[in-house]
Amino acid sequence: MPIEFSYAEPKRIGEVFYFHLWDKPSFVLNHQKEFSETVIKRAKHKKSTYSDENNAYFLEFILVESIESDSVPEGFWFNELIEQNVLGAWFSNRPVEEHEKILNFLFLWGYESENEQKTEPFNSKHKGILTPSTFITLHKGKAEGLLIDVEPFYVACTFGLLAIDILTTTGARLNELLQISNTKECIEVKKINNKLHYSYRTIPKGRDSLEEFYISKQTMEHIQMVSRMLKAHYGSDKIPSVSYRDDRKYLFPTPMPYYFQYAGKALSIFALYSSIRFLLHGLLFEMQDGKAVTIKTHLLRHPFATEAVQRQKMPIDIVAKMLHQKDFNVTAYYSAPTPTQITESVSELHDVISSYVDIDDVYLRSPQELQKEFDAHAEKVGVFNKVLGGTCVTDYICPTKMQCLGCKAKIPEPDQEDELLEVIQLSKDMERRFKQMGLGVEVRKAKEMAKQAKIELKEIDLIKQYREERSYEPITKRNPFR
Repeated sequence: MPIEFSYAEPKRIGEVFYFHLWDKPSFVLNHQKEFSETVIKRAKHKKSTYSDENNAYFLEFILVESIESDSVPEGFWFNELIEQNVLGAWFSNRPVEEHEKILNFLFLWGYESENEQKTEPFNSKHKGILTPSTFITLHKGKAEGLLIDVEPFYVACTFGLLAIDILTTTGARLNELLQISNTKECIEVKKINNKLHYSYRTIPKGRDSLEEFYISKQTMEHIQMVSRMLKAHYGSDKIPSVSYRDDRKYLFPTPMPYYFQYAGKALSIFALYSSIRFLLHGLLFEMQDGKAVTIKTHLLRHPFATEAVQRQKMPIDIVAKMLHQKDFNVTAYYSAPTPTQITESVSELHDVISSYVDIDDVYLRSPQELQKEFDAHAEKVGVFNKVLGGTCVTDYICPTKMQCLGCKAKIPEPDQEDELLEVIQLSKDMERRFKQMGLGVEVRKAKEMAKQAKIELKEIDLIKQYREERSYEPITKRNPFR
């Protein structure tokens, strides 16, 4: 010790990172001028906190280089969080005179609190999640580079990734997320047409019984990744049962093997919020007036609903079902259009209003009409049916009346990419034919069909790239400084 090494990121990122790998005794012995004789003696003989039982490994990030010499390397997204010392309960480990500087940094990113006196967006309040060890907190100033406690960061990123995935693809609430457990009652795997499909069952807000949420294969892979992490953490082939800690505890009196747990305790809202914010730090979310927005789990339900209603034109009642809401008025509030969407919609309306008016959109559908529509489509659509470019995951009335291109109730599948390519070619033929016939509206429909197919192809490209990078093995070199 220390072991010097570097590793190269995938070509898309194009950066090489350089590190030292330390353990506690080697760090002390290589920085003896910074430690007392007593500490040096303990480190040499591996006594007390430097014993094998209490030892720990950590990284020192030295520098980052761009593979392309003319590019400025970005490095890790969390570097400035370490440099600004905002991880954990920073109020207790930073001089008072530096508080204003730190608050200005946090407010710049939208991390404001109600009293604007104390905000700790990266304080998980949970052992082993995000917050560095005591050793690193005490001695980080003795290193030339940035000291990184890998495990707390890895744990936060793993929980944050699963949470963001589920929140943005199901519109779930926080307490529905925290209920997910490694039990047959919760996780369901169904084999349909020789293909596995996945869902989880939890109790939504305002209900007292389990309801089903459909998830993709990618989401299931993230759940399995959390499962492997927990089994390694506990040194067991089983995830232990812990007590539920969020709202409505009376519904969950029995300890369960929840996926969102660590160090023998179920995660709280603070642990989940801080994990999500840590993983998303550096991505700028702002309002129309340029004011930064703090990402919260509940906030992610709004864009999910807005996308479904405003862009995908799903009926309010169907989206309410997807969000597990009883009150359609609440769903309408969640799915209110953004100013940009209003502008785009007005522009599109001006383009087509001279051609036709869709009278059906003027009327609200009665329960009888909804049942009639459901009966009409029940045999045609359903959970896990294979559709154009992917797999349908709704068990409600078809939200797009069988227009599967661009539907958010469909999971794009890379192995069905060729279907979308055929659609693009078909749409070109249709566009050319309709132009000859003078059918302007049909020409626009053909163009829209091609547009939606191209969007889904981009989504498939992202899925393929993600899967490829997940299996990427970094190129690692020992002692690159020598």
